[in-house]
Amino acid sequence: MPKLTKRAIEALPTRDRPYEIRDSELRGFLVRVETGGTKSFFLDYRLRGKRNRYRLGTFPNLSVDGARSIAKETAGEVARGADPQARRKAEREQAERERHSTLRAFLDGRYEPWAQTHLKSAAFQLARLRSDFAGHLDQSLHAFHPFMVEGVRQRWKKEGTKPRSINRDIQRLQSVLSRAVEWGVLDRHPLAGLKPLKADKTGRVRFLTAEEEAALRKALADREQNRREARIRFNTWRIACGKKPLPERKGDYLDHLRPLVMLALNTGLRRGELLGLRWEAVNFDAKLLTVVAETAKSGHTRRIPLNAEAFEVLSAWHKRLGKPGPDALVFPGHGGERMTRIDTAWESLMTKAALKNFRLHDCRHHFASKLVQAGVDLYTVKELLGHSEIAMTERYSHLAPDNLRAAVEKVAG
Repeated sequence: MPKLTKRAIEALPTRDRPYEIRDSELRGFLVRVETGGTKSFFLDYRLRGKRNRYRLGTFPNLSVDGARSIAKETAGEVARGADPQARRKAEREQAERERHSTLRAFLDGRYEPWAQTHLKSAAFQLARLRSDFAGHLDQSLHAFHPFMVEGVRQRWKKEGTKPRSINRDIQRLQSVLSRAVEWGVLDRHPLAGLKPLKADKTGRVRFLTAEEEAALRKALADREQNRREARIRFNTWRIACGKKPLPERKGDYLDHLRPLVMLALNTGLRRGELLGLRWEAVNFDAKLLTVVAETAKSGHTRRIPLNAEAFEVLSAWHKRLGKPGPDALVFPGHGGERMTRIDTAWESLMTKAALKNFRLHDCRHHFASKLVQAGVDLYTVKELLGHSEIAMTERYSHLAPDNLRAAVEKVAG
């Protein structure tokens, strides 16, 4: 068993199977020759009765003298009762932590791949994080602390951001840091003790008055009538030019907008739930609509009974589309693909209806407000809306004036 030298290692041939040559002077020091010609240095050692092997490096990137020196240091560690494998593991974990130590690096390398798989709104959430904390992207995750975040919150407040919005933005950052703790990048959550700002729990609840609802319905009907009349005028011109007229626009629904809005007003579905709705989720026999977990914000399936108007809307729209199959979208976009936005049509509708500060999502608030004002209990409203917590539904409790009035009357003299 010769002493390992540069000349001796260079002369080692490759064989059909890997083999090892041990050093004659330093116990446990060896070189392993692979079938492909790679020559690696190792140190065999025993610690607490267990045999272990520690990889030192590859020749010629690591010289023989360098490998022998590392082997001696490692053997000294073992003699003192330390495990070099455990040390290397700790070093690797520390290097991994440092590699993902900044907010930018963690978002790019770890959080974004996870979010794209687990979060439906991954693109939006990541965009907000990178925008809201643009000035902190190159900051170490360890440097985040309540005092620093408090400064951010106060700056946002001075800029006019509402407390509820600030809380949502900070919670987004807290969720990222929670993942960093879960994945071992952080030992503890740096914002664990941060309390949210006090905010109005009711928040923005925009619903339509009776007059506004009538205006919205009229605008929807007028929009279709105007399009029918426009087709008639266009065909008159084509005939006068000796051209073949286009088919007349008949039926109750010329496109998706009117049935979509009517369904939103009668079911309280979110925009994503409406645009992701498929005909297999509509049970005409039972007059029941199912929001499947894949399209629900809460991630839980819920079922909504269809009232008379919602049933009639879906029946007529189903017929208008030629009774599509169960896999087809209820409100398909171009080529049958899912729509992503209806902003242009919505803004035009709001102008015609003379409605201000009313979004498509507010149809959901309108649905909930009508339920509460009709005396429906909050738990039932919670189930119909698909809220994960009753606190989210309690924002509508103030819309039950009769209940509040009856409570006050009980203390009258």
